[in-house]
Amino acid sequence: MNTEFMLLALYNRPRLTLEQVCDALGIAVGTGYQQRARGVFPVPMIGSPLSADVRDVAEALDVLRERAKTSASNLHQAA
Repeated sequence: MNTEFMLLALYNRPRLTLEQVCDALGIAVGTGYQQRARGVFPVPMIGSPLSADVRDVAEALDVLRERAKTSASNLHQAA
């Protein structure tokens, strides 16, 4: 399933709030604010209130998934 379409079906909107982005990423909202303050939040957020394009959220989720697959593969090969 395409991640972007999954997010659109789940949230029914093309822009997501910081709270929704954190929910999609599986992190606490407080963690999201801390990551933004440190400049390491994986999704670009703009505006007031903060919002993100669903395509950017989907891309961040896809990158996180690929990193997880690579890490799992490396752990499996090392064992």
